[in-house]
Amino acid sequence: MKNSLFDLKQLKTHLLWALIGALSAFVLTIIFNITGLTDLTSFQNAEGQLFSVSDSVAVLVILYCFATPLVEELIFRYLIFNFLYKHVKRAAVAIITTAALFGIYHLNLVQALYGFLMGLIITYSYYRHRSLSIPFIVHMAANAVALAFTMLSPVL
Repeated sequence: MKNSLFDLKQLKTHLLWALIGALSAFVLTIIFNITGLTDLTSFQNAEGQLFSVSDSVAVLVILYCFATPLVEELIFRYLIFNFLYKHVKRAAVAIITTAALFGIYHLNLVQALYGFLMGLIITYSYYRHRSLSIPFIVHMAANAVALAFTMLSPVL
């Protein structure tokens, strides 16, 4: 009986963080669109590259909602955050620095800002739970929202 309660608690935690990731991505996407940040050429070029990878929705979902979050979580949360936290011993510094590096990694101003803000949430989720499954779920949900918005934006 105890295992099923633990599993239910874990499921609730994962679902809550997935919702946080999805809502955060949705709100940031709306704000970035309203402020015109998504109209900048650097963002438009990066967004255009998204569809140059494949015409298949399934391939895009696998790549951007599973493979990319997995690799980036291993690099940024597991390796970089853990290294920084071990040496700096201050969670806030390690979280902010990891998020900043995650933003810079995205290589254009709009995605860097978006990556930094999402990176704060994702890195905090890792710090809070010390499990890669939580930030992976947050990242996956955020990327799914961003991908859906990008794919639907010509329709909207």
